[in-house]
Amino acid sequence: MGFFKDVKTLKEMGREELHKVDMKATMANGMAQMQAMNDMAATSATAVNGVAATASITAVRQTGAQINFAPVIELDLLIFGPAGAPYPVTRRETVQQIYLSRAQPGQSLKVKVDPNDNTAVWIDWITPA
Repeated sequence: MGFFKDVKTLKEMGREELHKVDMKATMANGMAQMQAMNDMAATSATAVNGVAATASITAVRQTGAQINFAPVIELDLLIFGPAGAPYPVTRRETVQQIYLSRAQPGQSLKVKVDPNDNTAVWIDWITPA
């Protein structure tokens, strides 16, 4: 009789823990990670074929998501391209911990912009602007 009572107790404990998990937050975090990975894939081509420009960070926000322990942040950038007036772009970016100090409003960054889509931006976190 003791064995079956213990199994029943374990099942009840499992149900209680399942109800404690915030599925909405877990799904939102997963979606943010997937979107960040899609953005990284899209910007790979921009890194190779993009036009060199400079960006100024106007705002930074946390998203709460992480990819490989690197936070995903949302950046508002003002892009200064070789042709035309500066224009704003908002972008989600996975930033390695070592470069987080560069993700501050007012900082300038080297970027590459897709010549066909000026909202597709690749940020060079390594090279100072």
